[in-house]
Amino acid sequence: MIDLQILLAFANGLSCGLMCTRMLTYRRNGAKFNRSASLLAYLLIIASGTVAIRIAFSEYRIIDPAETLLNLVLCMAVFRARGNVSQLFYGERSQ
Repeated sequence: MIDLQILLAFANGLSCGLMCTRMLTYRRNGAKFNRSASLLAYLLIIASGTVAIRIAFSEYRIIDPAETLLNLVLCMAVFRARGNVSQLFYGERSQ
């Protein structure tokens, strides 16, 4: 039987890794540059990437179910916004 911590670690690591990758591969395609959105995207990429790497190398030992749920929901929101942090947090649509 799979331990709950292992299942949470897998879900958390996968969601953080996917979220980091999606934001890294975002293309502006002529959208207006927004410094605060870029800084927020940078911080989210660093934070989610760090969590994914720490889980992959077994340095992240205790995983909270609420944290995993938050990361899963944020990952779904990032994919729904196609990696556009400005649309995700500020509600702006890029043209």
